[in-house]
Amino acid sequence: MRNSAYLLILFFLNACSGEQGIEISTTEIDAYVSDKMGESQIFDVSQSLRFSRENETYEVVRYMQNDTVVLYIETDVTKDEQIIRQTFFKEGVPVYVDEFIASNINETPFTQRKIYLDGLNIIESYEKSAFAEMDLEGIDYEKANADIREFDFARPDSALQQKGDFEMSFEEFIIIDPQTYLILENNESKYDVALFVSEEHPVLTQLFANPDDNKGRTIFVTHQFVLMNGIERMLFIEGEFIDD
Repeated sequence: MRNSAYLLILFFLNACSGEQGIEISTTEIDAYVSDKMGESQIFDVSQSLRFSRENETYEVVRYMQNDTVVLYIETDVTKDEQIIRQTFFKEGVPVYVDEFIASNINETPFTQRKIYLDGLNIIESYEKSAFAEMDLEGIDYEKANADIREFDFARPDSALQQKGDFEMSFEEFIIIDPQTYLILENNESKYDVALFVSEEHPVLTQLFANPDDNKGRTIFVTHQFVLMNGIERMLFIEGEFIDD
């Protein structure tokens, strides 16, 4: 994980200094992505919390091999659009982005983009749009413009590590008998999460005993998505006070 963070920092330092990215062609990128999408590939998969704030939810799934990030899949939903972004990494830097955008405000609601990168610069970018999602498959891509500043390649890792905008602090418990939810939030970014509580845990016991004294304390939590009465919920598994 620390190695991944280091590579992302190095990526941004190189971008600021004007250095060149890795030597790779669009053909090589296509072959790399095709290989990683093969059924024989085995990944370590991690899923972030589902973060919410007014009119938005954000979550990410990470695919790793040999402690190295291969793919992030981000889902970012706002009142205006839904974006599903797949970002493939090679040698620690982003080389390919596939985006699906469903918009509530654009004249043509559905757009798909594919963007080739050398880690620091965009090599080529393409997109296609349609009035119906099912029509996208039959439409050819056309060359398009894209700006690398559109993408925050560090954001997925921040969400998984619960850092920055995604650092969570204790706010309260909400009890809707017989269900109990642990509410965590970030006062600056306004993201919050609600975790279903099913079992006792030392951190939960401490929070229940002194909610006022513990309000605002940073907590790193692990979770699991479960279906309950047909509704997907985040189940609290473990928790740790970061300031301890």
